[in-house]
Amino acid sequence: MKSLMILAAGAADDPAPSLDGRTPLEAARTPALDELARSGKTGLVRAIPGGLPPSEEVALLSAFACDPVAHFAGEAGLAAADAPFAVGDGLAFCHSLVTEASGRIEDHAAGQIGPREAEQLLDALGAALGRPGLQFHVARGFSGVTRLPQSGWERPRCLPPQDLLGKPYARALPEGEGSELPRKVIALSQEIFREHEVNRVRADLGENPATLLWLWGPGNPPALPSFESVHKRRAIMVAAAECARGLGRLLGMRVADVPGATGGFRTDYAAKAAAAARLVEEFDLVALHVAAPAEAALAGDAERKAAILSDMDALIVAPLFDLAARRGDLRIMFLCTHHCSSALRARTSRESPVAVFGPGMDPFRRASFSEANAAGGEIDLRQGSSLLSYFLRD
Repeated sequence: MKSLMILAAGAADDPAPSLDGRTPLEAARTPALDELARSGKTGLVRAIPGGLPPSEEVALLSAFACDPVAHFAGEAGLAAADAPFAVGDGLAFCHSLVTEASGRIEDHAAGQIGPREAEQLLDALGAALGRPGLQFHVARGFSGVTRLPQSGWERPRCLPPQDLLGKPYARALPEGEGSELPRKVIALSQEIFREHEVNRVRADLGENPATLLWLWGPGNPPALPSFESVHKRRAIMVAAAECARGLGRLLGMRVADVPGATGGFRTDYAAKAAAAARLVEEFDLVALHVAAPAEAALAGDAERKAAILSDMDALIVAPLFDLAARRGDLRIMFLCTHHCSSALRARTSRESPVAVFGPGMDPFRRASFSEANAAGGEIDLRQGSSLLSYFLRD
């Protein structure tokens, strides 16, 4: 039997006034996802164990049956595995190009600035720092990985910019042992970026400038068991977000590069779905990750999130659900990896919905897909890391 996972980052949400009191999932046009849910099983999954941050990195570890309590090693641990350099005896940080105004972080992704502009800014910052061993991996542009030449056991406390939206950042700068260099990088980035041509052009175009390079989530790649050795299946990851790609590499999965896949708002959903459909022929399990729903929620834009989910339904879920229905030997899962509130512009540890269709997943309630309906479904997994075993069961 073949298996296909659609991982919708942060797709679960709260009711929004701008959507007439509905969640983005409820407001989105999702006929394919609703039919998938009616034709299979639904329920809730707790992907974020207590005591761990409600991040996509933790949620993805749960989704791939890697107990986050045992394996979470800082958010940068997964992303660094996708970087073109080894962390070695240094320390990896997630980095985000952010927009700051009046001492507050207003946009954690600087208007979804792209890789080409990000490279220019980071090249200028790297030249100004002049530190051997300091390396930048641009990744999606607005996000990436920084390697600092400091001992891996010196892990300063560094909050993600997503947790600081609309708040003063001066009191949230890296602190503790090993914080001196990260603070220097952040301070110098503000000085270098302020008058950079990239930001002057963005200002002229009415786009959010990248005024700071924010370092957060320090960690090094964890040692994870091979997916194939544990689950006896050959697997591939279709993703643009560095955390999903890095996890795939750490699990020994193949990682696909899809032209047009950006990990942001302007991504090619159809190209990712077409790639997944092709790869099902070669691999036993295909995981397709989409980061855009969480990005919209963190931007505080519930309407955009609903539109993204509508596009995902038409361009990803519909063709892949149709493929599964035609084949008869393909099990498909749609998982909201974690709960991300558009109203709060914040990630939470709340349970999130899942739907599974295919052989052995007979209909239970025949209800459309939403947070509320999933709460009454058959699947009730308090430990998210048990979901994969449920999905892959014979």
